[in-house]
Amino acid sequence: MSEETAQDGKRERRLDVILKSIGRGEILFTLRFDRYFPHIVYGFFLIFMVLLMNLMIEKTMVQVEENKKVIYDLKIALTHKNTELIGLEKLSSVQELLEKAGSDLGIPDDPAVYIER
Repeated sequence: MSEETAQDGKRERRLDVILKSIGRGEILFTLRFDRYFPHIVYGFFLIFMVLLMNLMIEKTMVQVEENKKVIYDLKIALTHKNTELIGLEKLSSVQELLEKAGSDLGIPDDPAVYIER
């Protein structure tokens, strides 16, 4: 029974030493990771750049979607204005608008005259 207790005590001390070395960062030096430090920093830099580019792409895509909505609304407004203009081009509607405005203008008797240079 005393051997088992001694082994448990040793295991606890080893675990305690391992946890303390992990907490202090000494385990990296023990496992000789200091040779790979530049590679680790470079890896973190690459991961950071990928995340940054992903955020920038997402921001651009949101802006593109908003612009598509604005373009769609502007196309609807353009179509509405075109239908209004087509309705106003009719001679009878133009004459009615002139009469409502109280203008003396009316339908011309002669066709338009072209001035030649």
